Amino acid sequence: SVRASWAWSLFHMGQTWFVVLLHFLLQSCTWQGFASAQSPGFLVISAPRNSKISWVRLPEDGNSDKLQPMTLIDEGLHHPQGIAVDQKRKRLFVADPDVQKIYSYQLSIDGDTLSTYGPQMVVSRTAESRWVAVDGVGNLFFSDEPQNLILRVPADKVLRGDPTPEVVYNGNTLTEVNQPGGVAVDNLHVYWTNKHFGMQAGSVIRASEFPESGIGGPAKSISVLARNTVKSYGVCLALGNVYYTNSEKSVFGVKKTGGPVAEVTSTLTHPRGCAWDGDGTVYVADRAGAVYSFAGNMHNIGGAEVSRAFEVEDAFGLGVLQGTARGCRDSVLSFALTLVSILVLLQ
Repeated sequence: SVRASWAWSLFHMGQTWFVVLLHFLLQSCTWQGFASAQSPGFLVISAPRNSKISWVRLPEDGNSDKLQPMTLIDEGLHHPQGIAVDQKRKRLFVADPDVQKIYSYQLSIDGDTLSTYGPQMVVSRTAESRWVAVDGVGNLFFSDEPQNLILRVPADKVLRGDPTPEVVYNGNTLTEVNQPGGVAVDNLHVYWTNKHFGMQAGSVIRASEFPESGIGGPAKSISVLARNTVKSYGVCLALGNVYYTNSEKSVFGVKKTGGPVAEVTSTLTHPRGCAWDGDGTVYVADRAGAVYSFAGNMHNIGGAEVSRAFEVEDAFGLGVLQGTARGCRDSVLSFALTLVSILVLLQ
């Protein structure tokens, strides 16, 4: 169209200014980080058996020897499992499948301390969700394992307090949704694991966050990234890498674009959720009583040295609230990538 051609031409004419602006915004994020002396961020952990959410402050030097989890929430939850953090709005989402709800909490940072304030809010009802993810816009995605569904509460509904989820992918018509487990998002795609027949349906699936409507629309956007495990649990993203856990011992990795699957480690006991810190480290929860870490920004995914970061009873879900500079930087990059993607589509 004429409008699309105009937009694309404008982008080409102003690409130098675009790069200059991007550089300035990223540099501003760095200055902001130095000025506030903010830590790399906070890791949030769920413990279903204890009905509790905890947090640790991520170390500036990467040394986790002295990390000690502190209680964030110990009331109002039944069996909290998957968690997600909205970086921009500093909101924590907690999936509580026993009551078929996803809750929201407002987070507050005071120096080296993380806390919540305000009331507990319900952002989804009726779905037995064990895993949840939120994108940069604020759209909430989650799985309903018993009903074989990938669901969504759009950002505008979250803001309005409308807890009615929408079906995005339905396992009754799509073989790639088979007792879905962990969920992750990157502003363009939603990723999920399957806990049933993963070697047939797919261990890890990638699909559009907002698929085309109509007959066959959702199926067109689905890609199977891996078929190496029967049952998979948590999934997380680190730059161009997708990491996911199986029912026992192992963490695997594959590129977002697909390709060979590699085993990162087989030394864990009952790995579940995982989370990237926005820099170079991926954390993995192990229900045997600890959280582990490894370097996740690999160009070629393969075996990695895994360290025991700290102990926490019945660790299940993980989420990261990034520090000021890192969160600012990722927001700028996310905006830039989204803008470029839109212009490419217009072409």
